[in-house]
Amino acid sequence: MKKTLFICAFFLALLFSTLPAAAQNPFLAGTPFILPQTVFVGDSGLLVVPLGQIFEGVEPFVMYTPEELPEATEELLIRRIELERRGGVSRLLIDFVPYAPGPIFFPSIELPSILTVPPITGLTVNVSSILDPSQISLSDPAPPLVVPGTNLLIYGSIALVLIVFALGAWISIWGRRNFGRLWKRLRRRYLLRLMLKFLRRIKQEGSMEVKESPGFYLSLLSTELREFLSQFTGLNCRPLSAVEFLNLNLEHNSSELSSIFLCQLFRSWDNLRFSGRVIAISDLTGALDETESFITALDRAEKEKLFKKPFQERLQEEQCT
Repeated sequence: MKKTLFICAFFLALLFSTLPAAAQNPFLAGTPFILPQTVFVGDSGLLVVPLGQIFEGVEPFVMYTPEELPEATEELLIRRIELERRGGVSRLLIDFVPYAPGPIFFPSIELPSILTVPPITGLTVNVSSILDPSQISLSDPAPPLVVPGTNLLIYGSIALVLIVFALGAWISIWGRRNFGRLWKRLRRRYLLRLMLKFLRRIKQEGSMEVKESPGFYLSLLSTELREFLSQFTGLNCRPLSAVEFLNLNLEHNSSELSSIFLCQLFRSWDNLRFSGRVIAISDLTGALDETESFITALDRAEKEKLFKKPFQERLQEEQCT
């Protein structure tokens, strides 16, 4: 018999130890619950506490001022307390904000009433944390941000490099065939301009020095023209005699620009210079006019050859290349 009583007492003690706190609290009519069911740190929650029959005489009320509410702590802030009665059942509504995860214990709540009622104690809620320590892990590094316009810069640079390479290859191929010839003609035109400036400078001087020494200026003209022809043709014309100019090729088929004209020009100058007679200013003027006429005709022929090249000549050069 004693053994049976001992077993019954043990099971009764075990049963009462597993009952919720609300069932053990004689002032509550049920288990308190929160809305929403999961409250995170910093969120607002509502704790609903069903009250027992001992609170039936308490009139409904609302407390929302800091003087009426319990003092806030580092873990909990109570913003509003209300007692409502529906269908003869009283419920205490506590609006709160938790500031710490885990179990949060509410302070003792005194209800304003003319009746003597006990304070409500032992209220607790479990607050969840957004960051679960068991799930905290570093994510993969984010891909690098692309500055706006980077793709345009990259592909534009590639296109520019390709264009430069293509242009360089074209210039290299074209330059082998045409650049040397073009440079030669531009250099010839430069020499022609220098020679024309020299002739006009002598003509414009008109000083006593020219009048008194036309023989000196005729020798200077002959020397300068020989120097010009040497630079223009690439052959050394400085020591040539008048007859040797017959073998000079100026690359122009014109009577004014033929080697015969040069031969006759230098022969007449040599006769004036070495005949022993006095050279008149008219002889120098005639020599200057002849030289200017020759240089002007040569300049005109070079321009036509540079900018108005005959189609037949171009066709022949393309066939040769």
